[in-house]
Amino acid sequence: MKLKSFLNIRLDALLCALLAMFCAVTANAQNTYPDRQIRFIVPYNAGGGTDVLARAVAASVSKTLKQSVVVENKPGASGMIGADYVARANPDGYTFVLTASDTHTLNPHVYPKITYDAKKDFLPVVQIGYLPYALIINNNVKANNLKEFIALAKKEPGKLTFASWGVGSSSQAAMESFKVKEKLDILHVPFTGAAPAVAAVLGGQVDSVFAPLSLAVPNAQAGKVKILGLGAPKRFVTSQDILTLKEQGVDVVTAPWIGILAPAKTPQVAIDTVYQAVAAAAKDPQVQETLTKAGLEIDVLDPKQFAQFMDKDYEMWGAVVKAANIKAD
Repeated sequence: MKLKSFLNIRLDALLCALLAMFCAVTANAQNTYPDRQIRFIVPYNAGGGTDVLARAVAASVSKTLKQSVVVENKPGASGMIGADYVARANPDGYTFVLTASDTHTLNPHVYPKITYDAKKDFLPVVQIGYLPYALIINNNVKANNLKEFIALAKKEPGKLTFASWGVGSSSQAAMESFKVKEKLDILHVPFTGAAPAVAAVLGGQVDSVFAPLSLAVPNAQAGKVKILGLGAPKRFVTSQDILTLKEQGVDVVTAPWIGILAPAKTPQVAIDTVYQAVAAAAKDPQVQETLTKAGLEIDVLDPKQFAQFMDKDYEMWGAVVKAANIKAD
């Protein structure tokens, strides 16, 4: 046998052996994932709304996968510290970010010095649902419904005020979207969190705010504020009496999504496994109760659906930020 033919045969055999070894390793990885602790990084403070949701989901996913799933809080910079941490994490399928839409479809338009690429550095895993924001006003405002509030704002441009939990936050973006749609002039008063922003409206220092239902509904039921409408695609499951803005003729949706993303290049087996476990969690009555009480409208999207939705959301908030000229350092 000629030396060249002999070497070709040996090379073919070696390639076949390597291919078989790769397939075996891949199959074994698929059969064993996860084989150690999974981390859900929450880029917000412990005890906050997103953190509460994350811990309920993590507990259920842990039970389904028979593996520890821990929640780690890495707050700061409007969620960008935690998001950046995950963008730079080892894409081995054991580190994910459980976040709100601010970090991926709003912040990239607001912050010129953002340190991660919201599209290229992540892979969408699953949307868990969205947080409907309610437009509330303090009892001193001379309006009892959305139509009257809009008329008042147009009659006295620049006189009414609105609170938010920071420049470039989803609460500011929600109101700016509403203002752009209705051509209103309402003065922005930023605060350092949702609680102080809502407290300012309760106390009469500020006229209005787009607030999570978990804060809006109890205060409205206590007679402390008036709810004018819900910035969501549909009425909330436990608050069917609150009309959406859209039902009242204002085509504005201001409901940040809550979802899970992985670092780019994370193995598909990890993406699929976590998605399936979260989808199962969303069907658990006990988990559903916790999520709903926290003000989440459960609306699970698979990785492909979530990616498509994020692209649309990214473009929508980009247009709002540009039209409202929202800028942050």
